[in-house]
Amino acid sequence: MSEVNGGIGGRRVIVTLYVVVIGIAGGMGAAIGSIGLRDLEAVTFLGLVTFQPTPVGLAAFGMLTIGTLLTVILGLVVVVSRRYPEA
Repeated sequence: MSEVNGGIGGRRVIVTLYVVVIGIAGGMGAAIGSIGLRDLEAVTFLGLVTFQPTPVGLAAFGMLTIGTLLTVILGLVVVVSRRYPEA
């Protein structure tokens, strides 16, 4: 993708939105963890990693979960767009 008339390139916008959304997910996880709700239990990501309900743990869980989801979705978009360039 190229820049047109000094505008912002599409990839740059997508990467910026990607980083912003992951940052928001981390911030929300940290906010939920800092509230200190007593009923929160540890959460597991894909059965591989367990995060404790602390501000850092929930921020990392939120960022990892949203980051993985967005990566899969954007990866599928890239694969489809390369396979069907006319669409």
